[in-house]
Amino acid sequence: MKFLTKIFLVIFATLLITGCGSTENKQKQVALLFPNTNAGGIWKQVGETCEALMRDAGYDATTQFCTDANDQIAQLKEWIAKKPAAIVIAAQDTDVLGETLQGAKTAEIPVIAYDRLIMHTDAISYYASFENNSVGEFQARYVEEKLNLKSGAGPFNIEFIAGSPVDSNAPLFINGAIEYLKPYIDKGQLVVQSGQISFRDIATDGWKKENAQRRMEEILRKYYGDGKSLHVVIASNDDLAEGLINAEAAVGYSGAKTIVTGQDASANGVANIKSGKQAMTIYKDPAILCAKIIRMVKAVVEGSQPAINDVTNIKNDMMTIPSYLCIPIIVDIENINIVKY
Repeated sequence: MKFLTKIFLVIFATLLITGCGSTENKQKQVALLFPNTNAGGIWKQVGETCEALMRDAGYDATTQFCTDANDQIAQLKEWIAKKPAAIVIAAQDTDVLGETLQGAKTAEIPVIAYDRLIMHTDAISYYASFENNSVGEFQARYVEEKLNLKSGAGPFNIEFIAGSPVDSNAPLFINGAIEYLKPYIDKGQLVVQSGQISFRDIATDGWKKENAQRRMEEILRKYYGDGKSLHVVIASNDDLAEGLINAEAAVGYSGAKTIVTGQDASANGVANIKSGKQAMTIYKDPAILCAKIIRMVKAVVEGSQPAINDVTNIKNDMMTIPSYLCIPIIVDIENINIVKY
């Protein structure tokens, strides 16, 4: 009997140790779910950076990229079943995750939205991004300075290329630029020859440069033939900027050199700035944003409070989300060497 009692105690202790280890491992397990690497151009770099930093901080981080919105939903369901300590997700489609995220809320799994604000859900613990209205405003301020608009210069012709209609950030980017430049449009210093200025007209499916190129080729042929100049294009990211660059080459555009904006400081964007094809980009250092995400994960795991700088303004259609918004950086040929990946 004493021998059996000892065996029982050994087995019980082993189970306790194994159970504690399992719980501890769960408390370190973090899912990082990111969009298709073609959706925006730099998600692979962002995902790899975030996973490396998360692991350096002691978390068992796993990064997955989806092929499309349905694939991301499937990934999310799989992770909810595993019950990790936290799920960090940058939505492929910000409108379709709400129903699935309800499962995370029911399972009491904290969800942190990365960069893209997820709609139709109250299951978000925190949100970390850059000041997305500032992206377009910074692009607009750059153009304002380069064209000397404050002094009354003009008229100059301008066109806009916005991002994907299923990305909640896309309207913020382009609206930030349009709202800032609207006084100059109203005064006639900036002229949109195509008349295309509503988000519906200027959005680009999938953030794909070939879709932007197709639209811009049509605009160039119709409104900018015979050497008529397209002075400025506000493109919401570097892929869309490259779409414009490729369109000008395809139609044999012969007007004045176009000031082309971008965002992301992607490898192609940086190369186009160095070659003079693109004027500027907006650099959103993933290491800065991932550092905020790590603090949010730490907070939800330990039950503490992370640093937050906006508790009132970031809202989807169901909740106000505690957020940290980082400041992006304007990059052109003068400071292009600050871009690091």
